[in-house]
Amino acid sequence: MILKKPYAFLIKHFRLIHFILTIMIGYILVRSIKIYNFFSRYVENVYSTLGDAVPSNYITGFMFVVVVLIISFALLMYLLMSNKKKPKTLYIILSIYYLAFFIGLISYFMLFKNMDSYSITIKNAMVLRDLTIIVVIPQFVFLILSFIRSVGFDIKKFNFGSDLKELDLTESDSEEFEFVLGVDSYKYLRFIRRRLREFKYYILENRFMFILLFGLLIASISTMIILHFTVYNRTYKVNQRIRANNLIINVNNSYLTNLDYSGNLIEKNKYFLVTNMSITNNSGLSTVLDLTNYELITKNGTVYPTITRNNYFLDLGTGYSKDRIENGKEEEYILVYELKENQVQDNYTIRIIDEIEYSAGTINSKVKNIDLKPNKYLDSKEIGTSKLKERVDMFETVLNNTSLQINSYSISNKYTFQYEACIRGNCQNKTEAIVSDTGNDKTLIILSGEVNLDQNSHFAKNKKSTISFFEAFAKIRYDDKISTVRDLTPSSLIDKYLLEVDNKVNKANNIDLIISVRGKNYTINLK
Repeated sequence: MILKKPYAFLIKHFRLIHFILTIMIGYILVRSIKIYNFFSRYVENVYSTLGDAVPSNYITGFMFVVVVLIISFALLMYLLMSNKKKPKTLYIILSIYYLAFFIGLISYFMLFKNMDSYSITIKNAMVLRDLTIIVVIPQFVFLILSFIRSVGFDIKKFNFGSDLKELDLTESDSEEFEFVLGVDSYKYLRFIRRRLREFKYYILENRFMFILLFGLLIASISTMIILHFTVYNRTYKVNQRIRANNLIINVNNSYLTNLDYSGNLIEKNKYFLVTNMSITNNSGLSTVLDLTNYELITKNGTVYPTITRNNYFLDLGTGYSKDRIENGKEEEYILVYELKENQVQDNYTIRIIDEIEYSAGTINSKVKNIDLKPNKYLDSKEIGTSKLKERVDMFETVLNNTSLQINSYSISNKYTFQYEACIRGNCQNKTEAIVSDTGNDKTLIILSGEVNLDQNSHFAKNKKSTISFFEAFAKIRYDDKISTVRDLTPSSLIDKYLLEVDNKVNKANNIDLIISVRGKNYTINLK
């Protein structure tokens, strides 16, 4: 193998190399100033949202390539200067600076990646702005020095003139050397040992260069690993906001169940993974979700959301069904995934396909993976039995801090009450009567007490449901039978609840009000 020393080439193209180096330094300088301007605007305008804080807007893959090329050019010039016994301080500083810059660039990229969804404090933005300008200033110096050498100024100081003889350019700078493998094994081994010794001495003589090269290699490998796990294959968790399809998505919670909101089995051998998520539309246009972009990854196949099962999960949120999300609005929806028995597991991954168009040179992810460890509601459980006038707290259920207290009850086919009605400031007392459907053997249970429904619960925030607390979760057990309830309570009646039940309740020896919230059963003994 015939190799040629590179020194003659570097000397002959000294100015061209520095001209290219100047362009690359200038490019990085412009991009760095752009980053500085972003933080300056952030501080001045006190941003609350970061619509333009996308990594590809500020840090591109081409920037990483250019920084590596700058370091490579600096190392080549360091070799030349070392060989010619010329001043090499500039190239040492240049290599160290841009190696550190390369590592810092990774940090800035990760910062912008997180700022896709989360804002930073003004204090931190000021620190980042000041740090960025400190990073930018040396680049002006490097740009000027590189430009000076590219045009030939101050040549005599470094002995780089048009006359190549002044450069001490000799035939040895471009001489060829032969790499021959002999047929005799001892010659081969002797040659290998000699080359290894020479290479060892060469490394020792140029240890600084090899340290920089090794550092660059480690930084490059680290960058690829970081990008692999934090960008291209990044996995998010619940309550981490992500940007996909021009939307900001936050998975609030997830549930694995085979029961409906009142604790009844939905279908034998069927299970459901329900995800409650907040979706913010900052795209500038109203949008409809493409549910095929929201894949649930299981050990036994991929599952897509269904919109036909939403009514079983009124307590977990508003079911999404091709709703249009208006620009600037934040909506909360549930996506329901129907599972087979062999797809029941402890952990799942939702893979959101990002349909944003990607341009060459940008670094971004086309899928967003979200790890889920759902809360399980797979069987019924008796929580406890309470008496009249005892408060029942339901913090163990999906209703969070909801509580119920029943002070008394009565049974009648008719309930009459008075209330004050005001129209345009004119108020008058009115009487209203609520009558049960006696023709279908129904009667009324009149409960006196108070329901404190947690307004932050998904049930309270469900925009599509008009079902009341009692209709959703209550039933009457009389003796050994169960009666469903129909809530006839008018909005004008306060602290009393009128529930239509089976007429046979009137003659029962034992009457219990059972509140069943997705399998969590609370019993209140009425009689």
